[in-house]
Amino acid sequence: MSLSLSISMPLRRLGRLFCLSSALVAPAAWADSYSDFQQASGQLEALMAKATPQSGLPRLDDPGVAQLFAHIADGPRLFRAPVAALQDVNQSVALCERSTNLGKSYYQFGLTRPLPLSGAELQQARREQVTRNLADYGDEMAALFAFGMHCHAHLIGLMEKEFSSQPLPEVSSAERMRARAFSKGSSTMFVNVVQFVQVPFWNVAQKKRMLEAAAQHAAANANLMAPPLRERLLTSLADADKDLDPALAPALAAIRQALSVTTCTGLCQYY
Repeated sequence: MSLSLSISMPLRRLGRLFCLSSALVAPAAWADSYSDFQQASGQLEALMAKATPQSGLPRLDDPGVAQLFAHIADGPRLFRAPVAALQDVNQSVALCERSTNLGKSYYQFGLTRPLPLSGAELQQARREQVTRNLADYGDEMAALFAFGMHCHAHLIGLMEKEFSSQPLPEVSSAERMRARAFSKGSSTMFVNVVQFVQVPFWNVAQKKRMLEAAAQHAAANANLMAPPLRERLLTSLADADKDLDPALAPALAAIRQALSVTTCTGLCQYY
C-alpha cells in the first residue's frame, strides 16, 4: 500500500479509511467495556442489516443508536480496560476490523443498488451517492474514523511491545515484513485522517473529533513513519492554516509538532 499525500481524490481516500470516536461516554465498569463493545456492535450490525433506502441507516440523533455508539466508539475507555483479549494482537485486530466494517456500511450505503448505467455515468452516480452518505452520516463516520485512531494506537502499543523485546538483528525476515506492513497501513490511515482538515466534506465539529483523536496519538503514529515521510506530510499541511477554524488549531499544532521529530526508533526502523 503506497503512502499518498495527495488530496486530489478525497472520496477515494475516504474509501480506504473506515474505522470509530469518543462519542457519548456511558459510565460502566472497566471490566465490562470489551463485552459492551461486542454486544453494541452486534446490535448496530443488526439494525444496519434491516436498513432500506427509505429508512436509511441508524443515526446518532436516535437516542438508542447514540447509546450503542457510547459503547462502540469510546476508544479511551475501551483501551484502558484490563481485558485479556485486548492484550492479544489478533483479537485486537479483529476488534478494529469489526468497527471498520461498521464504517464501511455507512460509507457504502446504496452503492450496491443496481443502476441502469455504465461507464462514466455509473461512476458519477456512485460519487454522488458517497457525497450524499457523507452529508447524511458524517457524524457517524467521523466517530468511526476517530475511534480508528484510538484502535490503531492500541495496536501500535502492542506491536512496539512485541518488537522491543528482541534485538533488531535477531528479527526474522518474515517478522520484519509484518512490522513494515503494519507500519505502512497504520501510518496511511493517520495521513488520510490528518488531511481531512483540508477537504470540504466535513463540518468543523466532525473535523475536530477526528483531528483531536489523531493529535492524541500523533507521536505514536509519527514514530511509525520514516522521517522523509513525516516531512512530506508536514509539507502537505503547509496551507492548512488558510481559513482554518480556531477550534482545529490546537490539534493541528500537536500533529505538526509530532511530525517535526527526525529521529527513527522502534517500528520506524522497519518501514
